[in-house]
Amino acid sequence: MEDEIYHIEGEFAFKSYLPDKLKVGMHFLTSVSIGILEPEHLFFTLEEVPQDEEMFMSMHGAPVHVFLVDEDEKPLADPKEIGWFNDGDPEDLKPITDEQITKILNDDDGFMDIECDENGELIYYEDKVIISYLSDEEEEEE
Repeated sequence: MEDEIYHIEGEFAFKSYLPDKLKVGMHFLTSVSIGILEPEHLFFTLEEVPQDEEMFMSMHGAPVHVFLVDEDEKPLADPKEIGWFNDGDPEDLKPITDEQITKILNDDDGFMDIECDENGELIYYEDKVIISYLSDEEEEEE
């Protein structure tokens, strides 16, 4: 018999900060609205420090820390605990990507499933939580 996997619903929360200098690895959240009807979010990680940091931040905003919160906005996971993504196969965890975070922000308004035990306690793998796309409630009932 297969072990049942439990989930709780979480939501991304972002807190911007103003660094002395930009560094590779910092995260940014910006909105894209040119040429589309509804603005879309774009989450990305800085891969190269821009020459003009002020201009970059005027275009993309300040860097952000990413958190997971519950429906009451109580913290579930801090930035260091966000790391794994499960696309359906429990044996095939992968590091979460910027594209997956962007998809969750745009398709599910920032909500996702987070693996937990039957008591609602988050499950950590290598000190990080396991995130997946929101499951369809009708699917779960079957």
